[in-house]
Amino acid sequence: MTHHTTTPIDPHRPWIRDERDDPSRMNWVQTLFNPFGMTGKLHFSRAWTFMFMGRLLLFIVPVFGVSIATMAGADLSSAWQPIKSIGVPLPALLVPFFFFTIVTEFTSWVAHVRRFAEANRSTLKAAIVLIPLTLGLIGFALGVMGGVSQYEAQQGQSAQAPVETVTDETADGTAADAAPTEAAEQAPAQNRGRRGPPPTPAEMALGAGMGLAMPLWALSSFFVMLWTLLHVARLPNGGVGGFRTGSDLTQEEQRLKSYEMAASGS
Repeated sequence: MTHHTTTPIDPHRPWIRDERDDPSRMNWVQTLFNPFGMTGKLHFSRAWTFMFMGRLLLFIVPVFGVSIATMAGADLSSAWQPIKSIGVPLPALLVPFFFFTIVTEFTSWVAHVRRFAEANRSTLKAAIVLIPLTLGLIGFALGVMGGVSQYEAQQGQSAQAPVETVTDETADGTAADAAPTEAAEQAPAQNRGRRGPPPTPAEMALGAGMGLAMPLWALSSFFVMLWTLLHVARLPNGGVGGFRTGSDLTQEEQRLKSYEMAASGS
């Protein structure tokens, strides 16, 4: 049974010649949330484009808008402050991007499973799209442990400093008299570049975790994006045919189709 037709399915998109790519037949809920099904090439491409553009716009538009408004003189410093209630040190303006990205990690996996199933390929390959999230979680865990170790090292240095001061005061009375003056002079220099109270252990741990997780996630997502565009999105419908971006008929397929129609008419 052939799904191709020589007449355009959609008058606004004359290049679509495969009934499985009919835009009017696309079910967005099934495509994004039901892994037990199949999705044609064009439907998959539309779903993936929606997820990709959503991430891009939710990141670029807030950052660009706030930056322009700040240069114009508006005080939008609160937009860059993290929201403590979500437990992740993200700026307030990037919170929608964060949650949209988490949701679309799952929906992207679903769309890939359906695409591989329709193309008669192993659906296990869809797990590749979860690699960025996995690497991000591993990086976050390693960063948190590093942040905790850094905090403990700073606390150890702070606790060691008074002990050394007391030892110096006992050994030399002159140094004991000069110590308060030197400490008073050094304290402003140490606190000059820091505003507000020192970070808590949780803040240091979460900050270090996000600092390591984001580069790992972003870099691996770039390579997964190339794999999706250059391979998954070009898989032929039904697993039969050539690897090409559109669903149009080749010249050879059009000739065969015309012969079939002529033979059936006679």
